[in-house]
Amino acid sequence: MDWKQYEKEIFEYFSSEYPDADIKHNVMLVGRYSKVQRQIDILIEEYVAGNKFQIVIDAKYFSKNIDVKDVESFISMLADIGAHKGLLITKNGYSQAAINRAFNDPNDIELDILNFDELKRFQAFGAITYAGENGVLLPAPFGWILDYRASDAWLALLYQRGLNLEEAQKKDEWMYINLWDRKANNDKLEDLMSTQEMNLLESDKDVRWEYNDTIKRTDARTKIRIANYKKYNPEITGFVEFQDFIFFCVLFTPKELVLKNIRKVENILKNIRQVKINNLTKNYVQQKV
Repeated sequence: MDWKQYEKEIFEYFSSEYPDADIKHNVMLVGRYSKVQRQIDILIEEYVAGNKFQIVIDAKYFSKNIDVKDVESFISMLADIGAHKGLLITKNGYSQAAINRAFNDPNDIELDILNFDELKRFQAFGAITYAGENGVLLPAPFGWILDYRASDAWLALLYQRGLNLEEAQKKDEWMYINLWDRKANNDKLEDLMSTQEMNLLESDKDVRWEYNDTIKRTDARTKIRIANYKKYNPEITGFVEFQDFIFFCVLFTPKELVLKNIRKVENILKNIRQVKINNLTKNYVQQKV
């Protein structure tokens, strides 16, 4: 395989994974700051909540590992063209310093690095999450993975690829998932939110809420709520009210990363699909975990 075949295979893969997006190969865009043409291997444009978002993919056909300088050059290019997400794909591999640099950039840009061999598993960073007969097909957000460490408070966890749960919690950048059965009390989204907010007020009387417009679905209602604390980082909750249950995900994030991480919540609200769980489905899920 030469570099042209390498780029072609990556382009074909993402074309199949983003069938509703506008995907182009070998694109030239004028930089906002450099004022020169910037070459982009693969450009994906999609709409979230009525806003256009750009994902830039750079296919590195290197015989050596990607390192910090490669990541910083990519970050600079993303900022110059105003992209929101960037994915570096390497034929060989990447250094730990490179992945650290990609995951800890302070700018409002999402970054990830994948080895070419990991590409086919990229969309597999997600699974079916369920409670009783209700479940959702849940894709992990860009650069994050799903952890099935269930508890009384959640069904699953999400955090940055390359970290463990303890490291993610130490950074205060992680998310948990849960489902609320509507059948028992004929609950609506407002009932669940009111119950949650009463519980939060018991632990912190100074908490204040704001509600954001978010993505729209034809099959369910959606809502995003931000709980603002005086002493703690904000807590962002995304809701999807299906006919039989309410899906919600709770994100903990540093204040400076709210704009970046709220996109992860919107990505989940947009892409989850409800499923009904039977014994066959349950056995399949248990085999995958």
